[in-house]
Amino acid sequence: MATVQTRLNNWALEELRWATQVNNNVLLARYNKGLQIFQKTILEYVSGMQNVSSIIKDIDKDIADYNLPMWDAGIPDFYSIIQLRVAYHCDKNETPIYRVCKPINLSDYNINPTNNIYDANNNLIGQWGRQKGSPIIWWKISELEPRYMFIGKNSIKIFPTPTEDITNWLSLNYNFIEQPVGLSTDESSLNLPRYFFDAIEDYMTFRLYQAENPEMAQWYYQQFQQTLNDNIYGLNKDKRPVEEGFANTTYFSHY
Repeated sequence: MATVQTRLNNWALEELRWATQVNNNVLLARYNKGLQIFQKTILEYVSGMQNVSSIIKDIDKDIADYNLPMWDAGIPDFYSIIQLRVAYHCDKNETPIYRVCKPINLSDYNINPTNNIYDANNNLIGQWGRQKGSPIIWWKISELEPRYMFIGKNSIKIFPTPTEDITNWLSLNYNFIEQPVGLSTDESSLNLPRYFFDAIEDYMTFRLYQAENPEMAQWYYQQFQQTLNDNIYGLNKDKRPVEEGFANTTYFSHY
């Protein structure tokens, strides 16, 4: 693999009537747009297991809101959460004891959170379903079963709120989108399969026809989609022959 400039030059040699028909700024903008579409699609096809990174943060007592790794220096663009783990306490060796923190979904909410509790004489003695300092949902929130929800577009809130300071309290695995590339970017530095870049070239060809010959653009868009889907399907498809054998049914004979 070489630089982005090399790929653009080779594409221009194949697709354009003369090398300067479309300038590098336009080509680079189309390349980056195709790269973004490509990454979003591949993340959906492989269930978020491509472009994976992680971050660990120190957490402060009585603080529940934490920023996602967006726009932080040296960190790629955040795309989605794979798994969030939190630790409310440490063991005797000062190692954080992590628990998987699950998201709060719409289906979790208790639509009747104030179920009244009555005694034998039909006197109201309490209400079931309320959780102090946490969203009112069906499943109880605790340090053993922590939950989180999104706040705005770039932060999350953890429940329950931490009660002590713990180093490396929050461990986040997440998907990211590569930053926009430049002409001098080495494609080998991108966290992407090298044999997928023909999909980006097909996207650039589609954009060329969309701008200069719109009536033919749809065919080239379909070609881009076909290349993208074929490549990703090949990524997931195990083409090795299936070796079948007889099932072992001896377990069912012991009765």
